[in-house]
Amino acid sequence: MLSKKDSRARWRELRDLINAWDPIGLIEVGCPPDEYECVVGPIMRILEQGAPTLHITEYVLKEFPDHFGVPVPELSAASFATRASYWFSARQAEEQP
Repeated sequence: MLSKKDSRARWRELRDLINAWDPIGLIEVGCPPDEYECVVGPIMRILEQGAPTLHITEYVLKEFPDHFGVPVPELSAASFATRASYWFSARQAEEQP
């Protein structure tokens, strides 16, 4: 089980990954760094469940138009999902004793 400190670090890292992707350009135009916070938790849960990358892609393709009113191109969503999965796998490997 993760410590509270490690859990918060994981959350920040995923938020930073999403912000670096900036799928609809909000961070680029000066929005606060928590602008995509609403998707961090659901994506983290998908990763923690060990779901395939396709589930992250599907979530992003549905959530952004529903929540933000802006679609994300499928290739961009799939690319992000791959990066997020790779990050999570690497992070988990680091956390193993």
